[in-house]
Amino acid sequence: MVMITDLPFDLEKKILALVPKESRPQWQTTCKRWRTLRQDLLSKKHLAQTGREFILLLNSSVFSTTINLQGVHNNVDPVMEFGCKLGSLQDSNDLQIHDIFYCKGLVLCTMVGKQMLVVCNPSNRETRYVEPRTSHGCFEYALGYKGSKSSCVNSYKILRYCRYFDKQLMRTVSEFELYDFMSDSWRVLDVDEHDWEISARGVSVKGNTYWVAKKNEDQFILSFDFTRERFGFLPLPYESAGPEDSMNDEYDDTAVLSVVRDEQLSVLHQYLHLDLFEMKIWVSNMIGTKKVSWGEFLVVDVVLLNVVSFVVDEEHKVAVCCSTGKDDPSDDSEEECTSVSIIGKNIQSLVYDEGAIDGSWPHLMNYVPSPVQILRKSTRKSKRKRSTRRHQPEEGTSSRSVEETKVTPKAKPKAYRSF
Repeated sequence: MVMITDLPFDLEKKILALVPKESRPQWQTTCKRWRTLRQDLLSKKHLAQTGREFILLLNSSVFSTTINLQGVHNNVDPVMEFGCKLGSLQDSNDLQIHDIFYCKGLVLCTMVGKQMLVVCNPSNRETRYVEPRTSHGCFEYALGYKGSKSSCVNSYKILRYCRYFDKQLMRTVSEFELYDFMSDSWRVLDVDEHDWEISARGVSVKGNTYWVAKKNEDQFILSFDFTRERFGFLPLPYESAGPEDSMNDEYDDTAVLSVVRDEQLSVLHQYLHLDLFEMKIWVSNMIGTKKVSWGEFLVVDVVLLNVVSFVVDEEHKVAVCCSTGKDDPSDDSEEECTSVSIIGKNIQSLVYDEGAIDGSWPHLMNYVPSPVQILRKSTRKSKRKRSTRRHQPEEGTSSRSVEETKVTPKAKPKAYRSF
C-alpha cells in the first residue's frame, strides 16, 4: 500500500496546486509540510502575476519588494513596489539591521551596535538567534550548507571571518570560525597564513560562498566550500587594472557578485577608475569551488557609479542595479542617496531614488521562499559552557585545531513577521 509520504515530491506539488485557495482552513492543519509547500506555491503564483520578488536592505531595515518588468523593452516603465518589512519582532522595537546574507531561503542578519546574529526564514516566520563566540575585530559573515542537504537546517553552517590588530603580536591577524546549527556551537578553523583581503560582499551558490578578493591589487574570486571547509581561488572573467593605470582616484576597479537561480554566479564589472563607463555582466556556465567558466550576459555603456549589488533577469535580459553615492562626490553638503535602476540594451530606467541614512549600506538580492525549518533551541536558563578538545576534521578539510563553545539562548526566540 502506498502511503501519502511515499508520493513523489513533484506529484505532491501538482496535487496541492489544484487545491482551491478558499479551502485552505480545512487542510492546513493536516500536515505542516503540506501547509508550507502550499504557501510556497501560492507565493510563486502571485509572483508570476505581479513581478520578480527581491529582498532589499534599506536604511537599516529589510523589505520585501517586487519589480514588474513586463513590457520593459516596449517603452513600458518598470514599477517597483515595497511589501512588508522583515525587521520587526513581536513585542519588540524594530531591529536595526547592519547587513544581510541570503542562502537558499534563509536570511542571516547582523545588527547595528549588537553582536547577536539573527537567522530567519521569512516564508514560515521562524527565527533563530546565534551569539558569536568573540566580539573583537572587523568581520564578515556567510551562511552555507554542507553537501546537498539544504532542506534540513542541521546541514547549515555560519562562517565568521574576523580581522583585527593584535596588540601583543603588534600586527593584524585573521580568525575564521564556524557555527554548526546541529551542535549549536562555534569552533575555530585553523587556516594557513594568507595575504588576500575580501573587497566585496559574498554570495551563496549551491551551499558554498564566493567573494571578490584582492591580492597585490589583483582581483579574483575567493570561495569557501562548507562541506570540505576549505578556501579556494577562481579567476574573474576580466583582467584587473592596477593603480598605475588609474585616471580617476575617486573610483576603484569595481566588481560585484550576484546569484542566478541559486545555481550560477554572476559578475558585474566597471573600469570606473579608468573613466570608462562600459558595464559588463557575465553569468557562469559552470561553477564549483575549484573551477568556473563564464558566458557574457550584458554589455552596456551606462553612467552608474558605485553599484553595490545587483540581480539579473534572464527573461528580459536586464540587470536590476542598486547603487549608492552622491551626484558630486566632492560636495560634503550633498545628501547620500540610494538608487535602484533597470539596465539593459538601450534601457536605463530609475525605479527608486531616495536619501540614505549615514553609514547604512543598501543590499538588493533575489528571494525564493523555502520550507526549511529552523530548529528551536532550548529555553532553559542561560548557561555558557566552554570546553577545549581536538576536533577531527572532515576529509579534505584544512581545519586542524578547535576550541568549541556551546551557547544556549537567554530567551525564547521570537518570530519575524512573514513577507
